[in-house]
Amino acid sequence: MAQFSCRVALPSGEIVERSFLAADEATLKRELEEKDVLLLELRRKNPVLQMAAAALRIRPRISPREFLFFNQELSALLRAGLPILASLDILLERRKNQVFKRALADIRERVKSGEALSDAFAAQGDLFARLYCASLASGERSGELPTVLGRYIHYSRTVMAVRRKVMGALIYPAILMIASACLVALMVFFIIPKFNEFLTDFGANLPLLTEILVGVALFCRGHWVAILSIAVGTFVGISVWQRTPRGRRAMDRFKLRLPLVGGILHDYCQNRFTRTLGTLIAGGIPLVTSLELSARAVGNAEFEQKLLEVTAGVREGQALWESLEKTGLISDIAVEMIKVGESTGSLEEMLTNTSDFTDEEIDFRLARTVTLIEPLMLIFMAVIVAVMLLSIYLPLLQSFSRSGV
Repeated sequence: MAQFSCRVALPSGEIVERSFLAADEATLKRELEEKDVLLLELRRKNPVLQMAAAALRIRPRISPREFLFFNQELSALLRAGLPILASLDILLERRKNQVFKRALADIRERVKSGEALSDAFAAQGDLFARLYCASLASGERSGELPTVLGRYIHYSRTVMAVRRKVMGALIYPAILMIASACLVALMVFFIIPKFNEFLTDFGANLPLLTEILVGVALFCRGHWVAILSIAVGTFVGISVWQRTPRGRRAMDRFKLRLPLVGGILHDYCQNRFTRTLGTLIAGGIPLVTSLELSARAVGNAEFEQKLLEVTAGVREGQALWESLEKTGLISDIAVEMIKVGESTGSLEEMLTNTSDFTDEEIDFRLARTVTLIEPLMLIFMAVIVAVMLLSIYLPLLQSFSRSGV
């Protein structure tokens, strides 16, 4: 898909500049003609420059919590019988996030010019998830937009709750790691160099452990600018590389293989996939389309790539459970439950049950991981402090023992 920057005349007579995604110029022109939009000027964006800009820029975001509140308000207004345009007008006035406000203003104008609400949201690019746009399209086709929004709100609440559990459980270990790093930096840059001056004046012979630690501390203190530059450059390089398709997949694969935390992330990705798939199927979206959207909603490139292969297999007539089993990413219990759901025609229900079971598994893993990480981090900090104190006081103890002799 290529991105085009176009100057177009809307059916209302208004002339605006907008960006469109299309396979080629002919396809884009045909799509605009079907919508009675007159194309005045067309420019194809440079894909290389586009990729570089995407890697370096800070992408605008709308917080999940704010988007959840927006959908709750939109659902309430639509249930009250207000038209979509009137609802968007009311919601536009209440937005304080300028990124969200500009996007809603553009969505309102698109809907006013005759576009479907789902197409207007999809035209905003990566600002809104394709899952949400597909849900809106399903609601528009069935005439049950408030019901579909209610289902999406329930899904969002569940996913946010699981995400909060995962992030909350990792906060304490992260604090311990930061505290350890600060303690080591304090010892290396301030305490050990000062103590080395005292030991030199004292004339004490330095043991090997003390010599190594003092050498490292003096090197770090004398070359801190170079070390900081290397650290910042490495961080920036990894950040840019991670935004490329290959880098993102490699990093996400590495996260899944991390000890202790990797299992939790794996369960979280599986849970998000099954819950998203169940929500889309309940909304009447075809299975192949639901699989593609669910794969892209997982948030892990390794999962996404293998689940897209599942989509291709199902499109060719393969059973869903069989395709999922081949990936090696979905647990045996989940595969068995999906198999039962396919054979009995209750796939949506079994996907929901699978997601609920995975929620419990995540809770168990989180509790066990926190129980293990806390003492491990404390032992790690104790060992670091003990080694540093021993390297500092060992020369003094040796000097005192010799003078006593």
